[in-house]
Amino acid sequence: MKVSRPQLIGLVVGALAIAFLLGFVPQFAQNRALDREVSVLQHELDVSRLQNILGAALAEAQRSNYERARQLMTTFFSGAEHLETRVGGEQREALREILEQRDEIITLLSRASAEATPRLNQIYTRYHQAMTPPAPASRPGGGDTN
Repeated sequence: MKVSRPQLIGLVVGALAIAFLLGFVPQFAQNRALDREVSVLQHELDVSRLQNILGAALAEAQRSNYERARQLMTTFFSGAEHLETRVGGEQREALREILEQRDEIITLLSRASAEATPRLNQIYTRYHQAMTPPAPASRPGGGDTN
């Protein structure tokens, strides 16, 4: 069977298209999976950064450095407001509860009130409880098998 020149060109183009797709599809799927993983890791980083800012504000309040604590809490509240739009369920509710305290906390810190420190501690605890994923269940027997 003799193949004409147009048929040969068509076969070559078809083979190249198939070869391209065989390389493209797995790379595309891998890229999408990596994009999802980056998104998850970015979210975890944002949550962690806010927790660090909140912890620093609590430490500054414990040292009676209320102005620095106020500045840190202003940053925390701005970040928490942004984060609230990207979470759901219990996390969103916890952030709303925390954000409802913004004016009162900022006022307490502005007045250098010692009452601010236990309030920041409560906020830190609530944020940590809501935003930290639960630890995996431990195995029966209590030991590691590694």
